[in-house]
Amino acid sequence: MPTVLVIGASRGLGLELVKQYAGHNNKVIATSRSDKSSQPSSSITWVPGIDVAAKDAGVKLAEACKHAGAIDIVIITAGYFVTESFDEPSWDAEIKMYTTSAIAPVFLVHHLVKAGLVHKGAKIILVSSESGSITLRHESEGGGNYGHHASKAASNMVGKLLSLDLKEKDIAVGIVHVRSPLSCDGNLAPLI
Repeated sequence: MPTVLVIGASRGLGLELVKQYAGHNNKVIATSRSDKSSQPSSSITWVPGIDVAAKDAGVKLAEACKHAGAIDIVIITAGYFVTESFDEPSWDAEIKMYTTSAIAPVFLVHHLVKAGLVHKGAKIILVSSESGSITLRHESEGGGNYGHHASKAASNMVGKLLSLDLKEKDIAVGIVHVRSPLSCDGNLAPLI
C-alpha cells in the first residue's frame, strides 16, 4: 500500500486527488493551510497549518510526516492565482504566486528528502500549467496575468532542476498540466 503525500489538499484538484488515492486503499497524507481537515477518514492523515508560502513550511512538513515512514508519491498541487493586468499589476500577488509555485517546491522537497522520507524509487509530481510555456503563448491571447504565467514558467524550470538533482537518488520528478488554472472547482481536469 503506497503512501501518498498531497500538498495543498483542502479543496479543488488536491482534495479530489486525496479522495481518489484514499479510495484505492492508499495511505494518504494531506496538507492544508487551515487547521480544519476537510475529509475525516481512517486512510487520510491530515497535516494542518502547512502554508507553502511560509519559510518554515518544509521543516514543519518533514517534522509532521516523520512518523508516516517512507513516502512513495509526493504531489504538490498548492497554488495561488490572482488576475492582474498591465494597467493594474500587483506586487504582493506576484510575490505570493512565485513563492507558492516556484520557491516553495524546492524547500518542501529538500526537507522531505533530507529527512529520509522520500526514498529511492519515489515520485514527485509538480502540478504546473501550460500557461508557463513561452512557446504556447500567442499574441491573440494577449498579455496580463504576469505573476501566474511567469511563476508557472519558473515552476516548470524548478521541476526540471529537481529532476536533475534527484536523478542519482533514483527519485523521479514529473511536471503535469491541468486543463485550466480555474479547475479548482472540484471538477478534475484531465492531466496531459
